[in-house]
Amino acid sequence: MGRGWGMRLGWRRGLVFTAPPQGAPQAPTAPKVDLEKCVGCGECARTCPFGAIQIRDGKAVVNETLCRGCGACVSACPTGAIS
Repeated sequence: MGRGWGMRLGWRRGLVFTAPPQGAPQAPTAPKVDLEKCVGCGECARTCPFGAIQIRDGKAVVNETLCRGCGACVSACPTGAIS
């Protein structure tokens, strides 16, 4: 009666959600764009399989929500502006 996912799946059993153990792999981080090196060619945006990069005002901008950290844009950038 009125119980949501939390009550049904774990909270009722007393499960506690904690931080991952030390040494666990970290979530991928979005690449950084060096705006001094970026020429706005768009190669990174065309290469990104997740559509996480757009060219705005002549520079690449990474949408960290869409980015999965695959690194395709890093390899595609001809000027080395993405790391």
